[in-house]
This record gives sequence, C-alpha cells and structure tokens, in this order.
Amino acid sequence: MSFNLLSKAVLVLFFMIGTGELEAAGTDNKGRKANHLLGAESPYLQQHIYNSVDWYPWGREALDKAKAQNKPIFLSIGYSTCHWCHVMAGESFDDEKIGKFLNENFISIKIDRERRPDLDEQFMLVTQVVAGNGGWPNSVFLTSDGNPFYAGTYFPPDVFTSVLNQVNGFWKDQNNEVRDEGKRIAGIVRNYMNRSEAAKDLTPEAIRTAARSLLSEIDEFNGGFGVAPKFPQESTLLFMLDQAERDGDVDLLETVTNALDGMLKGGIHDHVGGGFHRYSTDAKWHVPHFEKMLYNQAMIGRLLVKAWLASGKVRFKHAAIRTFDYVLREMRDDEGGFYSAEDADSLNVSGEEGEGYFYIWTPEQLSKALGDEATFAMNVLSVTPEGNFEGANVLHMSSLPSEAAEKIGISEDEYLRRLDRIYLKLYQARKSRSAPHKDMKIVVAWNAMMIETLAEASQAFSRPDYFQAAEDATEYIISKMMGEKGMKRVSYEGKIGVDAQLPDHAGFGNALIALYDYAPAGRDLSKYLEVASEIAVETMKRYGNRIDEKNSAFNMSASDDGIGSFIPYDDNEIPSGNALTLSMLSGLSKHFKNSDFSRKATLLAAALSGYILSSPVSSGYSLMAAQALSHGDTGNIRFLGGGAVRVAATIDWSKNKVEFVIGVKKGWHINANIPLEDYFIPTQMFVGGKEVPSKVYPESLVKSLKFNDKPMALYEANFT
Repeated sequence: MSFNLLSKAVLVLFFMIGTGELEAAGTDNKGRKANHLLGAESPYLQQHIYNSVDWYPWGREALDKAKAQNKPIFLSIGYSTCHWCHVMAGESFDDEKIGKFLNENFISIKIDRERRPDLDEQFMLVTQVVAGNGGWPNSVFLTSDGNPFYAGTYFPPDVFTSVLNQVNGFWKDQNNEVRDEGKRIAGIVRNYMNRSEAAKDLTPEAIRTAARSLLSEIDEFNGGFGVAPKFPQESTLLFMLDQAERDGDVDLLETVTNALDGMLKGGIHDHVGGGFHRYSTDAKWHVPHFEKMLYNQAMIGRLLVKAWLASGKVRFKHAAIRTFDYVLREMRDDEGGFYSAEDADSLNVSGEEGEGYFYIWTPEQLSKALGDEATFAMNVLSVTPEGNFEGANVLHMSSLPSEAAEKIGISEDEYLRRLDRIYLKLYQARKSRSAPHKDMKIVVAWNAMMIETLAEASQAFSRPDYFQAAEDATEYIISKMMGEKGMKRVSYEGKIGVDAQLPDHAGFGNALIALYDYAPAGRDLSKYLEVASEIAVETMKRYGNRIDEKNSAFNMSASDDGIGSFIPYDDNEIPSGNALTLSMLSGLSKHFKNSDFSRKATLLAAALSGYILSSPVSSGYSLMAAQALSHGDTGNIRFLGGGAVRVAATIDWSKNKVEFVIGVKKGWHINANIPLEDYFIPTQMFVGGKEVPSKVYPESLVKSLKFNDKPMALYEANFT
C-alpha cells in the first residue's frame, strides 16, 4: 500500500528550532489550554504544551487510549533546537483546523529524540524504510497496536492536511490492509534492528582495506564526504586518522586534514565565537544549518587535537583551543555539567525570528565593529555587499591561515593572533544581538564525549583548566546522575530523569578511563578507573542480548519499548553504543591484567566484525576500537603490562623533538634498553617505525631482584 503523497523535495533532511515563550500553567498568556505535555521535563515537549494538537508524551496512557478508542497514532519526534520542527509547529501544530482534525481522529504523541534515542533510532529506521530517507521532525503513523504503516519528515501544512485526510480514510475504509502493512513494516524494521552477520577476522590487513575503501567516498575539492547536505562524520575521520598513524598512510592523513581544513575555512566554523555548527547545507562548507551541538564540539575538537599531534599544523591547535574555550565559556552549568545545544534561530533587529540571524554580517556591520581593520577582515572572511545568505554573509575564509600569512609575509602564528583580535571585536559586537535559545539539559553520553576530549586536550596543550572542567563534569554525573536506582541519562532544571542507555554507560566509562589516563603528574585518580570497571560490569549485565544469547553484541536499552529491542551498530552523531562499549572494554583490559574485560571485548569484537568490515563508512569507531584491542592504542598516552607502565609522548614540532615520560608503578620494574643478560627482552621504543637509538635512553639501575640472584639492568619509578 502506498499513499504517494510526498515528493522528494518534501522529504529532505533538515534540523533546528527556536523556542517561544513557555508557561508552566493550565493556559498560556494567549489563553490557549495546555495539553497532556503539561509538567513534562523535556524542553522540547515544553515547547508544544500549548499547541492546538492534544499531544501526549510517549507512554502507556497514550498507547492504551489509542487501542481502547481504535484510533491510529500520529507520532512526532524532534528536539528543542530543531529549526524545521519549529517551522512545522508554527504552520501545522498551532493551526486550529489541523489540531481539531488530529484530536478527533488520532492519538498524537510527542517524543524528544535526545531523551529517548532508543525510540528515535527505531522510528527513524521506519521513515527510511517507508520514505527512502529521514530527518527531523520525524512524522510516523502507527496503528492502534503500535505498528508503523506510513512516515515522512517535515510536511508543509497543505501537504500535511492531505496526508491526514488520506491516512484517516485508509484507516476507516481499509483497516485490515493498514494493519497488515503495519505488521509488514514492523517486521522489516525489527529484523534489521537485530541483524547479524557471520564473523570475519579483524586482521590488520582487513581493517586497513576497510579504511582505504573510504577514500573513494571523499570530496577531493572541498574535503569531507559527499555533497550536500554535508556532515562532519567525525567517527569516520577519527578511524582514518587512527589508521594513518598505525600505517604511516599519507593518503588517509591527508583526507582527514583536508576535511578539517574545509571545515576550518567554512561557515560551519563559527569564526567569531569558536566552535562548529551541526552541518553544512552546501558542499563547500560555506552555509551551515546554524545549530551548535555539544557532541560536535567534542568530536570535532578531538579530531583537531589528534590532527595537531599527528601533523604539527598550528591551525588545528588554534581551532581546537577556541572550540574548547567556547564550550567552557558558554555551554557549562554552574555545577560543572555541559549543556546540550544552541539554536539555529534567533531574533533580528526587527524582532522577527529566523535562522542564522545571530551569526550573519553585512559589510556595514563589520565596518562599524572593526573600523580600520574592516577592509582586511572583509577580504579574509569573504564578505560582499550581496552576501551569501539572505542578503548578508556567513563568514568563511577563501584560503587557509598558513597560505594567507605567507602572501603578506608574516608567520602563521602572527596572522592567527591578528585574526583573534578581529574576532574578539566581532564577538563583543555580536553580544548586543538577541542570542539563540540554549538547551540547558545535561545528557550523560554527550557530556562523556566532551570529558574524554577535554582530558586529552589538557595533556596535549598543557591546559590544566581543561582537565579541571572535565573532572567537574565527571563529579556532576557521579554525584547527581548515578545512584541506587542506576544511572540516569538527563538532568534538566535540577530534575534528573530517563534511564540511561548503552551510549550513556559506555560513553561515561570511556570518559572515566580518559581521566585516569591523562591525569596530571602526581595525581592518583585510580578511583575513576574503579568506577569505570563497575560501569562496565553493569553495562554487560544490563544490555546483554535478549534475542540471541550467542550474539555478544549489546542492546541499546534495557527495555524493549517501541517496536522492540535493537542492536546499535551504526555511528551517528556520536559513536554507536556497541562501538563505545568495545572501546571501554578494550581500555579497561589494558589496566586490569587479570580481568575478564579482555575476553568480553574479544567476544564483542567478533560479534561486530562481519557488519563493521562490510560497512566501514558507518562503523569507523568500532573498527578503531577493534584495532586498539588487538594491536594497542595510538595517541600520545599508552599503557602496558596490565596498566603497570604508562608512556606519555610530547612532541615539539619546532625542534623536531619527541620526549617520552615513562612511569612504572611502585614495586614494578622494566628491563633496560641494554639488559645485562642476552635472554632478557629489552625495552625498545619506536618513532615513525624506526627504533630509537640506545644513546638517548637514560642510565639504567643495576640491582638484584628476588626471582633472579644475578644483577639486572632495570628502569623503575618515573624517568624521561
């Protein structure tokens, strides 16, 4: 059965939303009555309390009512900073005629995708099956039994009215056919959610082939993958960078740096305030969809840190620091947690709400803010009288800072300092504008990504304030969102709610490991490692496979709400829950020598292997975690000997020098580079595949140990 109502033009993937004035009362200031969302703790649901549609939150009340009244369900899924969600709300959900029709003929349910990613991913699969693509708002029609039979994304009001009429007609006139269609689609989705493939050997060669297969997907002109809309795809780039480091693969490294360069130059980069928007509407990264999400700052920020460590290009370090400073300045709760997002929409000088007003500039606005520097800034940031976005300009660079600096005969550092002075003036001028809505909910999984990134950045950039911010967020989660009833996913306005899901547990486990790994000298943070091990045990217990006990992959949530349980394989805005779990178990196996974590990680890698090798474009983080499990980590911190030995590398690119600091736990020793006995294995270090010469190793300590009467050449404690 097909309704054939929607053109491809309607089913386009879009995001973002502004927020209107909210009232926590039975009526708002316009006299509109509240619906069943009154009292909801979700900022997204709060935005829809006074719609004409009598919305229900997802739950038994609404589902039972649909069944009792034999009505189909209209399910609308979005999030508080979703632009097109807001558009559809204003056009359709506030329309009295459309609201009346929905209230008479449907049970209408609202879901906040950021609180319930398990439901969001299930019903997004439905829309992709039915419509061929997806996006938010996600609009799904279910039978009274909860089976999906039709779906789309944003509908203009005339199309939406037509959809409602035809769906209602089909429900009344061809009810059996509609129910059969719902069962058919639910079966397809359920089978896909619990799919598995035969295990494959995750050999270095197989993973190398998977990484290099991604080169055929790149945009050679603009960097990144695909055309428009263009997303950062951070997990894929992190995998390619990881593999480039393992193999010394110049092609993979260049692909990552080119993608980052495209983003750094483009309008997806907030040049004035730091940080990055969600995605670009064009292939050149010039015009973004203006929302700014915490997870993008965490993931792109991590890419920038690693790219700087791998290449020494100062622009990556500069952009990373400005991104983290933005997060610490504008996206942090007073108690340490990190906020979720900032909206794309804001008010212009006339009080009209629209997309991007906060971020765009005219030549006149730049001249007023910069004075004598305006001409230089307009050339650097591609500002023209006609503009590139609704008569104004999204700031973007025509060339990289290194190239521009060379043209005018100054160093890149000096050029970036000049830009920083310009950005500061523009930032001060921009503060007078109406700022976008900020979604202040604190999500564990997203905070975990930021904690892990800041911990690594603190060591790479010698920024103790980054580590402190990471630790503050960690303590917030431990003290407020973990308790006797288990971890919760969301904190909003002091209220803690929604059971945590697989990405929350595994993501936070990884964050705790990172805090331990990147701890400042002299601080013993083994308490975080212990909490991480407890979380890992809870993860394995809570999310074990309920469909097939022989499949060691984990379920997204602890319940089978919605269409049913499902195994998350694909990386989306953050890595998949199973990728994060594999990374967590792999990390713990390096710190707990005699634990069961290594065995569990090996079983999970095998369970994922068939799928991730056949679909590397959506499985980069799993492939990276599998490499770490089998062949050790990349990066500038390594652990050996079940966590007894820590090696930290610091690179001074200006002197072409690498310094290693090796820490050995008390009571442990390692062999010197030149042992006294031939049969002892020497400590060896390699840089770029080449062995470090013996002359740069420190002098060894010669002593006898209980297990060997002869003197031995050893290293112990901390040495450089």
